[in-house]
Amino acid sequence: MSPDPKSQVTIFDTTLRDGELALPVKLSIQQKLQFAQQLEAMCVDVIEVGYPGAYRNDSDALFMVSKRVKRAIVCGLAGSKLDEIASVAIALKPTLQGRINIFTSTNSPDASPLDQAQTLDIIRESVSLARNYRDDVQWTAFDATRSQPDFLCRAIETAVRSGATTISLADSLGVASPPTFAQLLESVTNRVPNIEQARIAVHCHDDLGFALENSLLALEYGIRQIECSVNGLGARKGNANLANVVQAIQRDSHYTVNTDLTLLDRSFEFG
Repeated sequence: MSPDPKSQVTIFDTTLRDGELALPVKLSIQQKLQFAQQLEAMCVDVIEVGYPGAYRNDSDALFMVSKRVKRAIVCGLAGSKLDEIASVAIALKPTLQGRINIFTSTNSPDASPLDQAQTLDIIRESVSLARNYRDDVQWTAFDATRSQPDFLCRAIETAVRSGATTISLADSLGVASPPTFAQLLESVTNRVPNIEQARIAVHCHDDLGFALENSLLALEYGIRQIECSVNGLGARKGNANLANVVQAIQRDSHYTVNTDLTLLDRSFEFG
């Protein structure tokens, strides 16, 4: 009997978006292009390039990367505002493999039923619009770990029904311990009726030192995309470290990744 095939894990690099927040000076477009090409050479699956809806230079950088990077999926971040989604879509035009990543905060502890309904409408409208531009749409539940579980599940169900092909659960402030994070993952995977229609991702911050542990823990719950960054760069204490994530997966007999760490060297350092 042949051994069970390994499950493929998607590596989503956010160094050029979240990671840049940790740098004293924003990168030039040429630096971003060079960095993205190095990530592509490493066979990183998804490369997130900035927040075009908020920063004009990010729009230009995403456009340039979209023209030059061919093997990896090129991704841009947008809020739920329709003009931000359009900005990402325009910048992604040169690439065949483009992804729009929309984020919506799901942490509204004092929200009334009407407020929650309005948020669900926003998710529905923004994801549906993004699908008019691209088949590959990610919806990120910002601050998912501090959200009401019932509402989070409804929001995810709405995003999937509206066309999201990837759902990302973000521990945006890095507040979740492994037991708390496991409880969230179990709730989502068991309670969202259409959850199997999308790839599930995690985006973990390291404020409490659990970004790597939580990211790897997620694999046990069927999560197949981990968002990380080179050297763990990111807001505050940073993100899960790309090298540590890949090395840990490579040591596990149940999973496999495309990423080749032999090309991860000093050329990736920012100075």
